[in-house]
Amino acid sequence: MKNSHHLMLAATLAAVLSLSCLNSPIGAEESATVRTDPGFNPGTGQTNPESHEQALSQSSEVSNIPTPEESRRALMTPISKQPSLGDVPSAPRPETQTFGGPNTRQESQNAAGGPQGRTTAGSAPDSNASKTDAQGTSATISTAAVEPPPSGPIGSVGETNPAKFSKRNDILDRTPIMALPLPLSEQQRKQIYDAVMADNSQPVAGVDALKLASELSPNQALNGMHPLPESVGGINGVTRLYYVKAKGKVFLVEPATRTVVGEIAS
Repeated sequence: MKNSHHLMLAATLAAVLSLSCLNSPIGAEESATVRTDPGFNPGTGQTNPESHEQALSQSSEVSNIPTPEESRRALMTPISKQPSLGDVPSAPRPETQTFGGPNTRQESQNAAGGPQGRTTAGSAPDSNASKTDAQGTSATISTAAVEPPPSGPIGSVGETNPAKFSKRNDILDRTPIMALPLPLSEQQRKQIYDAVMADNSQPVAGVDALKLASELSPNQALNGMHPLPESVGGINGVTRLYYVKAKGKVFLVEPATRTVVGEIAS
């Protein structure tokens, strides 16, 4: 009885092993046909056939680009050329401090010309010299007023001041390189506009649609691009440029590349 039981157990085990051997090639064949990448079609070579995503037609950063007028105003904003000292606590000026005893006031008056406005030698001060000094002081003040005081992190100047501390630099950082304006003042822009409009050249077709960084067509470059008048040839930054005249507008062009680099409207 015991032997028959062992024989039945051995037969069952053999049957199970034989069935597993028969099923293994089928399982391997099925696993080989399963696509590991459901987005790839091996018959046509198409990738992601179910994907219908489309590329954005316009970058989200385009709306963040400043206008040409904003960029020009930022470029012409005066900046400090002196390095910043950072946040320095204000200290009393030395000249406001008083040293010495009760005779200090009298000595100061004598050094300044005395209470009667005379020098220590007893002679009256020269009024012309006073006027000259006053004029020189005013000229110094007016010159210093053009350049703002340094600000921002220690060691930074106006051009290197980070954008979060400088609105000017923030605008220029967001302006594409090809759209950076020419550093021309309002007077220089008017001078160029008047000189070009007084020229006898005529506009050509399609120039009204031009804008900064546009490339002139061969016809526009051949028939509409002209050197700037000699009267404005001395303006710094435009000596190499040509112009294209439009209706109420002047485009400044880099002749080597036929690219619009400046725009002046009436």
